[in-house]
Amino acid sequence: MFRTTAASFLAAVLLGCLSLVSCSRQRDSSPPLKQEDTPSPLFAYDRNASIEVTIDTVRTIDGGVVRDAHFTASSSRHGQVKFYLVRPTGNGPFAGVLFFHWLGRPKGDREEFLEEALQLAKEGVISALIQGYFPWREDPVNGPTDRQHVVDQSIDTRKVLDLLLREPGVDPQKIAYVGHDYGAMFGAILAGLESRVKTYVFVAGMGNFGDWSLKYWPATAAGGEKFYRDALDPVDPIHFVSHAAPAALLFQFSNRDKYISKETATAFSNAASNPKTVRWYDAEHDMSIPEVQKDRHDWLAQQLGLTHP
Repeated sequence: MFRTTAASFLAAVLLGCLSLVSCSRQRDSSPPLKQEDTPSPLFAYDRNASIEVTIDTVRTIDGGVVRDAHFTASSSRHGQVKFYLVRPTGNGPFAGVLFFHWLGRPKGDREEFLEEALQLAKEGVISALIQGYFPWREDPVNGPTDRQHVVDQSIDTRKVLDLLLREPGVDPQKIAYVGHDYGAMFGAILAGLESRVKTYVFVAGMGNFGDWSLKYWPATAAGGEKFYRDALDPVDPIHFVSHAAPAALLFQFSNRDKYISKETATAFSNAASNPKTVRWYDAEHDMSIPEVQKDRHDWLAQQLGLTHP
């Protein structure tokens, strides 16, 4: 349940407008992109370019200010990229977390991590929660098309990271990423491209797109499974997660995952750079048990130096 008063709403709107205007104009001073160890130039973009953000609503939920906002995707064919921005009260400095949700039910959208973001706001964290479009509202169809969609989704995820880092009060040295399922896979790609993220949490992810696309979207095999896998290989997460260092990685896997075998999960984590921690849980692929969330919270608290309210 959320509470909004006229005064708090107006203050939140002003705060949101000022922050997002700053986002569109301010150049961040965070570390440069990785260069020599970046596996692919496909994901290059101008991270200092302005991003025109529209605020749709502002709410006060459990003490945190939640902005519902969007911007136009890097490729217009994808429409709008929606995201939540959850701010604590005060001026900071604040740690920052970028959350990316799973493809599943319930909460297969940016709502998945909203409760966690609100809890973290009480501990001095600003969170950005992106809503994905591929493959959430755009089905995989064929190798070349899907490869470009992965590139586009990854670039737009990085743009949400840009916006998070440009938020007033954010400490650029305390930035984390949390992703579940496809959200973990896109996070693994970012891990090989970004020097701006201190730590990543990958929840029930895996290293290649073909295993899911070919099984659940049979049309992708029309040109042959090998053709599809070869087309997606340059953007498969397993090639990027090995370049995550010096970022610290936490892998959270399920012992009862009907979508990802232990062999596939282990190959994903084995490919990752150090430092890394791998934990297994008696859970389903949704990873909804309290132990998973607690371990994730404790990891973020340790890595980002958070204190309980």
